[in-house]
Amino acid sequence: MSSAAADKPLVLTLDAGGTNFSFAALRGGKRVSGPYVLPSEANNLKKSLANLYTGFERVAAGAGGQVAAISFAFPGPADYAGGVIYNMGNLPAYADGVPLGDLLSERFGVPVLINNDGDLFALGEAAFGRLPDINRRLEECGSDRRYRNLIGLTLGTGFGGGIVVDGQLLRGDNGLSGEVWLLRHGFRPEVNAEEGISIRAITAAYATTATSDLLAGSRTPHDIARIAKGELEGDAAAAREAYVQLGRALGDAIATLITVLDGVVVIGGGLSQAHSLFMPAILKVLGGSFSDRPGSQRRLVQCVYNLESEVESAAFYSPDPSSPDTKRAPRQPRSAIALSHLGANEAVALGAYALALQTLGEA
Repeated sequence: MSSAAADKPLVLTLDAGGTNFSFAALRGGKRVSGPYVLPSEANNLKKSLANLYTGFERVAAGAGGQVAAISFAFPGPADYAGGVIYNMGNLPAYADGVPLGDLLSERFGVPVLINNDGDLFALGEAAFGRLPDINRRLEECGSDRRYRNLIGLTLGTGFGGGIVVDGQLLRGDNGLSGEVWLLRHGFRPEVNAEEGISIRAITAAYATTATSDLLAGSRTPHDIARIAKGELEGDAAAAREAYVQLGRALGDAIATLITVLDGVVVIGGGLSQAHSLFMPAILKVLGGSFSDRPGSQRRLVQCVYNLESEVESAAFYSPDPSSPDTKRAPRQPRSAIALSHLGANEAVALGAYALALQTLGEA
């Protein structure tokens, strides 16, 4: 480690799940200790807290330095600002409300920051992931455009998200900004967006329409993606349509978010691996209109480029035409949609680290 990195604050972080807790220590944006994994003891609060204490102590000792802060994502629902967890889902031991922030702060004597994973995913991508990559590439290509706002979306068991504006996590007055799962489903207005953008949405769509597949009800999203690509026996048309439906619902949600926030979009999570199956549907919505009637209003002012496409990526990064003519046309409003290169877990950890630096005044 360089001497400059050694001077950076040491931050302890955690990947918390219903089965395991995975602990790590980060300094200078790099992992210096861990991962160290202990059972989450989801049904026993005393054992769960004991493992939290042990895990953080172990990675702190492994890092060999003075801890500056603890920062991590913990499954909600929760009062994140107050550090109180009342998870009634995959960690029922916390259902009655546990002041986890205060308990850890008293134990370790440092600030404790707890947030949801969607927020930290977005901040990690904004501070260390695709946003700086995009701006670096723009500079290399001779473009004077730079982007400051990021919408981070995670696709998996649920539909999660977070919003970063000018490098700062957008929290909202109640700490509830970025709860994208509660957007209205664009094509089924009686339900929320997560019912169309999640693992259960893919499996349900396939099971309902794949009449020729006797195993349709037991297929995983990975199975369905392989069927859609012709790599596994099944109902290929139904598999492709399941991902198209996800793409349409996701495209509608993204259109709303870009309209309000005007930022680039970064997608992560397990379902993002099948992006080739749903990205065309997203782009069709983003580039389309509110109806099929002639002259209908376009959905977005911005032109949204798919940075996973070589052709669209080249167009997005190209410098704007220069001309001595003072009457030149105004610049085209551009936005972009891209996949996480860090991966969701790494982006969340780096987001936790970035938030700790901001809180400590080190950013």
